[in-house]
Amino acid sequence: MEAASGEDVCVKWSETLRVYHAASCELENELQARHGLGLSEFEVLQILSRCCGEGGGQAKMKDIEAEMYLSQSALSRTVTRLEKAGLVTRAACEFDRRANFLMLTPTGQERFDAAKPTHRGVLVKHLA
Repeated sequence: MEAASGEDVCVKWSETLRVYHAASCELENELQARHGLGLSEFEVLQILSRCCGEGGGQAKMKDIEAEMYLSQSALSRTVTRLEKAGLVTRAACEFDRRANFLMLTPTGQERFDAAKPTHRGVLVKHLA
């Protein structure tokens, strides 16, 4: 296999950025308009749904932070918005006061489930 030239790689990178920007802007707009969720909020709900599911589990904020592209403070603000909307609950860890756990509420699971088709539809449009 022949190595790509530096110019080819740069063109591919630019195209990747264009696709990412278009998809993320449309995701942000569609999720907000249809479900009252920002993209970051949707992604937190997605992580919680995957790792906690409907079984009522919990996830450490640090673990969620490791999966996200947000800074610790931006993630905290996102979680605060979700908490105020009743979509997640936050609890301090009993054995480590620095750690916090997040739990997905039934309302949060419902909102996430309703938003999944919108999320998938936009991704299919831009990435398929």
